[in-house]
Amino acid sequence: MMVEGRFRDRIKIIETIEVLDVDFSNIAFTGKEEIDEFYDEVDRLLEATNRRWYFLVNYTDCTIADEVWDHFAERGKHSNVTYGLGTVRFGVSASTRQSIRARAMQTQFRANVFEAREEALVALGELRRRREVTGVPGTEALLRVQDVWVNFGGIQALRGVSFEVQTGEIFSIIGPNGAGKTCVVNVISGFYRPARGRILFQGKDRTDLKAYEVAELGIARTFQNVALFRGMSVLDNIMTGRLLKMKGNVLLDALYWGPSVKQEMEHRAFVERIIDFLEIEAIRKLPAGRLPYGLQKRVELARALAAEPRLLLLDEPMAGMNVEEKEDIARFILDINDEWGTTIILIEHDMGVVMDISSHVMVLDHGEKIAEGGPADVRADPAVIRAYLGEPR
Repeated sequence: MMVEGRFRDRIKIIETIEVLDVDFSNIAFTGKEEIDEFYDEVDRLLEATNRRWYFLVNYTDCTIADEVWDHFAERGKHSNVTYGLGTVRFGVSASTRQSIRARAMQTQFRANVFEAREEALVALGELRRRREVTGVPGTEALLRVQDVWVNFGGIQALRGVSFEVQTGEIFSIIGPNGAGKTCVVNVISGFYRPARGRILFQGKDRTDLKAYEVAELGIARTFQNVALFRGMSVLDNIMTGRLLKMKGNVLLDALYWGPSVKQEMEHRAFVERIIDFLEIEAIRKLPAGRLPYGLQKRVELARALAAEPRLLLLDEPMAGMNVEEKEDIARFILDINDEWGTTIILIEHDMGVVMDISSHVMVLDHGEKIAEGGPADVRADPAVIRAYLGEPR
């Protein structure tokens, strides 16, 4: 299926993988008229299909004049928002890559830039997989944090932080101690209220909601320090994560009769699934306070999962663990994301783990966002190296 016009050989639909293949290679965009001609053809074709597509865009040896970059970006964004399910780009020169990422930071869209077509196709496959698992298009952000400021007296803990988290990804937040990482999680989960800015979850503003109201929306979290009921068994601790799902009756619950018994058995069966999943069957009846630290962190993860969250906030889940325990938790995080379709925001100091399991990374320093992108890009960012990883030798 092709479009008629001057650029007909550069705009193709590949129906088998739901892709619009756009070829900008060797084109020099110097005026708005040429940009409009290209995107008008794209929009006409897509409008006729009456559906959305993934965009695969080839930028090899494409040049865009500085004075028309904003217009080019605006036309591309319109097509993406109106007809797109997700966009990946490849063959991008260093200067074009920098321009795309700068605009991505400003206007809150994902750059998704890759070196080769093969890498871009793999990324498209990941977008399609997320959509199949969650039923949500890859371009529809699950969470949007917009220009958030948090103050404690004269101290500015967060200063204009903005980012978005896509459905089905593992989004990591890194930075030095005191950078504001936990503050971000506290704002998202309703423990703190921002002095300025907005937080949108599934497209709705939840900035002013209380913590329990945020939890009811489908956001669960773990804490830096273990926050379990030490005298209760592992099973009972995890059962507390089901409280928001329980619809009780005071009289029936007191008598433990009829629907009350049935409801508890259903919730207990769900909790047993989590226990099996996290491989903690052997400790299910032990008091949480008697467990080693690493297992206590795993129980806390289980309690958060018991709430069946759409978004799971993990605040340093591997802190204080040995190498083997870290490997177990990293494996569980990947399995939760893959098998349960749970979107995850991860705060973690172990850079090896972050770079290995994250799909997207944001870096904070002194309450400000200094970098955002794929793990490889963040690892090589000079600002990150200076602020967090140390100067290269």
